[in-house]
Amino acid sequence: MKKIVLAAALIAATVSAGAQTMYDAINFGQNQYYGTARTMALGNAVTALGGDVGSIGINPAGSSVVPYGQFVVTPGVTISAVNSAYSPEGEKSFGLNSRLSHGRMNLPNIGATMSFKTGNRYGLKTVSFGFVSNQTNNYHFLSEAFGSNSRTSQIAELADAAYGYTERLLKEYNSFNNTDIPWDLLAGYQGGMYGPYGWDAQYAGVTETISPDGDYHYVSGPLSQSSFRTKYGSKNDIILNASMNFSDRFYIGFNIGIPSARYRYNESFYEAAIDPRDFLIQYDGGQETYFLNGSFGYQYLAEMAGVYAKIGFIFRPIDGLRIGATIQSPTAYTVSESWSYSAATNYEDSYYNDSAVSPEGRYSYLMRSPYRASFGAAFTFGKMGLISVDYELADYSVMRFDQVRDGYRVADPFIVQNWENRYFAGVEHNIRVGAEVRATPEWTVRAGYAMQTSPERWWTGSDGQMVTAADFEADYNAYINRVKNLVTPHYYTDRTRTFSAGIGYSSPGSFFMDAAVRMTRYPTASFAPYYDYNTYDSAGNYGFVESPRILTYRNLWNVAVTFGWRF
Repeated sequence: MKKIVLAAALIAATVSAGAQTMYDAINFGQNQYYGTARTMALGNAVTALGGDVGSIGINPAGSSVVPYGQFVVTPGVTISAVNSAYSPEGEKSFGLNSRLSHGRMNLPNIGATMSFKTGNRYGLKTVSFGFVSNQTNNYHFLSEAFGSNSRTSQIAELADAAYGYTERLLKEYNSFNNTDIPWDLLAGYQGGMYGPYGWDAQYAGVTETISPDGDYHYVSGPLSQSSFRTKYGSKNDIILNASMNFSDRFYIGFNIGIPSARYRYNESFYEAAIDPRDFLIQYDGGQETYFLNGSFGYQYLAEMAGVYAKIGFIFRPIDGLRIGATIQSPTAYTVSESWSYSAATNYEDSYYNDSAVSPEGRYSYLMRSPYRASFGAAFTFGKMGLISVDYELADYSVMRFDQVRDGYRVADPFIVQNWENRYFAGVEHNIRVGAEVRATPEWTVRAGYAMQTSPERWWTGSDGQMVTAADFEADYNAYINRVKNLVTPHYYTDRTRTFSAGIGYSSPGSFFMDAAVRMTRYPTASFAPYYDYNTYDSAGNYGFVESPRILTYRNLWNVAVTFGWRF
């Protein structure tokens, strides 16, 4: 089932907040493990393997599987490849795909371990310590979609949403901080995108024409529309590790993880008159001009820092067989956000051009991400190779937002979001498989596969209808007071799949090198650049219209090379 993600107006739906939705909590909390080129090539199915610096972030016991220390560094390249298709009529008529690709350098892994022998033949044989930086997610994304639309307009939707706000407040000095009007509406008005007409605080967009009798307004001609979105940033864990080896049969390890992330999202929507003569603008003084184009932008930045604890073990009941398991506590994050809006309109007579940029909003809050547990089994075929399988789960229903404590609190500002997390976020399942074959004493060939389910849920309501997280939030009081009820939960069928391959070289001395290529295929997503709304057509018929939809098909390619030394 395909989910629809709304535009910036939903991401930043209030004046005082930038995000803090269930979708953001899932986005910030999810892991797409990187590690060394070896662990990437094996699909990160390393819970039961260990022995590699990249595996420490998945199982802390991995650092004591080998009796020597290591230093590794893994430079890489990430390439985002996104196909997009545009439809002016909701989900009905998608056009041709447009493709946008872009690459960036990154550092998926760097770290070192040290091993100290106790001198015992049995019992505690070695104690190991590690310091590792592992990338656990990459947000790199660029998409562009475009098409023609004569039914709806983002500018017209802003005008419709502004109904009821007095013009005095819309144009008031410092209105962004002195009123409760959403910032997107303020930026649109002050950027010249819409203005008043008639009575009762009604507004029409500059992409609309007012009927001769002044009773209604409508989009008066075809518009060329373009949507451009970018996401940048990554999540990285700094890991402090300690582990112990008991009789070369049982290994146990502990991690203190210090994750940090920087996530930047930019969205811009552009619409231009295909024929400006369809969009005559008349002013009270009798002046006239024609609308050419308008652009609306949203910029958002989140910076996060947190801490978690993790414990894991690896057990070798017989030679060749390894069994591993881990459990990780929820991560306590502090999130700092900033955001702003911009709007600009251009006319045939440039004298009437206008633009506006909102102030930069800022907000900080606390977030608890889910706990994780993983289980793995691996079988090694002597020096010929190995096969490994992992299962990992994460329970997103325990996610919670909280305010930064300032010594005074009247009410929970996140009560709706936290109930939404509880009911509409569930368990994410991850299955990882990896295999390795030693072709020669020095060279090894590897391959891996991983599949990750979506933790997002929807419900069947007491009336038999589908209830989404957005439906619940819009009618929160009815559900919390049991006027309406959630009956049966269902999971979306989205899957994120990863395919990987690589090679490894191990010299007779201390040096080794690995290379990997990985492709992550994300679920198809549907994006709405502005809200659906009620409007008129040219004949004066009033009704509900759907905004455009943009389908995105995202693949993320990673190429990494690890250089390592044993000591």
